[in-house]
Amino acid sequence: MIIFHPHLSFRFSHLQDGSDVYQFGGARNPDNELYVFDASYCESNDLVGTALSDGTCRVQSLADCDNEPYFQDQCVLSLPPGYFPGGVGHLTALFWDKSGTRLATCIASGRVVLWLLQLVDRGGVQALHPSCISVLQGGHDAGRPLFGAKYCGGENQELLMTWGVDGKVCVWDSFSVGEVVSPLCTLISHANYPIYALDITDDEMKSKDQAADTQKVCIAVGGGADSGFLGMPAYLYDL
Repeated sequence: MIIFHPHLSFRFSHLQDGSDVYQFGGARNPDNELYVFDASYCESNDLVGTALSDGTCRVQSLADCDNEPYFQDQCVLSLPPGYFPGGVGHLTALFWDKSGTRLATCIASGRVVLWLLQLVDRGGVQALHPSCISVLQGGHDAGRPLFGAKYCGGENQELLMTWGVDGKVCVWDSFSVGEVVSPLCTLISHANYPIYALDITDDEMKSKDQAADTQKVCIAVGGGADSGFLGMPAYLYDL
């Protein structure tokens, strides 16, 4: 039997900049406690991003120090208060690209924010500098939570897939800049089938019965409003 032991744990607190004005859960959360909705580790840079209920994404470093892992705050990703009408809302999910320089954060309002994280030299010390490069909106139903995002589309991961409770899978240009009001396309749209999970083949597969330069990608989608006798359905799509 394999036993797993906790290696590292950390606790988040409200920022001292007024960000605790937003209260997730309303009357059900009278103490305005913070909740973690998602966390993602990036192997290429030893960074962990955490999506919190106060609308911020906290980025921590797990880089080795004298052969021992350590926990160090790097930066906080957050849009200015009042950027969106009615507030930013809590973050529901986040996803790194494989280079570790791009991060997509999903908001409960149905929006996606794309971030660029670069190392800069500050007085001889390397520091992580985040920049908001794009806000994606208009593809998903406004006010309905998103459940995930994933970079894909070749070696440079030129595409971003997003999915949520509205039953849609939208495809965006992952190198978008500024405010984008519509996706490149909507692959799936089933209002009665909220999508909770999605995965895509990392390596594009060449089909034997197609031309050598034609590539085939498979996507697995899971969700549903309720389950029947056979359980919750999952769908497989070929692109």
